[in-house]
Amino acid sequence: MTVSWTHVGRLWTNGEPFLAVDAGLREAWRGSSDDQFDQVVDLGWQDTGIAVGTGRAVLVGGDGVVRDDSWIEVLTAQDGSIAVVQASGSRYPDTVADALRFPHTDDQVGEVLRVPSGVLALFSAAVDGAGAHSTPLAPARPGPVPLRHGPPSSLRVDPGLLLPVTATSFQLRVRWYTALDDDACFARWLLTPVRSTHM
Repeated sequence: MTVSWTHVGRLWTNGEPFLAVDAGLREAWRGSSDDQFDQVVDLGWQDTGIAVGTGRAVLVGGDGVVRDDSWIEVLTAQDGSIAVVQASGSRYPDTVADALRFPHTDDQVGEVLRVPSGVLALFSAAVDGAGAHSTPLAPARPGPVPLRHGPPSSLRVDPGLLLPVTATSFQLRVRWYTALDDDACFARWLLTPVRSTHM
């Protein structure tokens, strides 16, 4: 079955990953004012989550083999899935589309992310989740995938994202640097809803 994806925003990374975390927990993250970002730096590629307050966040975005400083595209599907895609290629929208279609059977299976509040926050792991050392969080803005990767924005601080979600648990799957051809490559982080088996 073909999955229809909608572009809802983009995030700028200088190489650091982003946290995907329940919005109700974001105030507990001190990536800038404490040493919590150092904990992220010390993690290996196989580590996909980190403690945030009384819960957990998963790490998405930031594959330096695809690009160093880079835009990260965020898309949602009708089934509630969320895709975070880092892409490089002269036909940028096609590369993002190919990344979304690429099979996930061999992806690295990561942690299960719980979002009991119904709102997911995405922001740089290098900043705080709230307060003076945080970045603003923008709402989802559905629209087309950008035609080009493009330069960084002119904003002093690039915002994160706040996404309403329809599930309370998501399974993370990660596909690191993957070449599509001599020109195009991508990395992808998929959050797929975990459906309850209880009646």
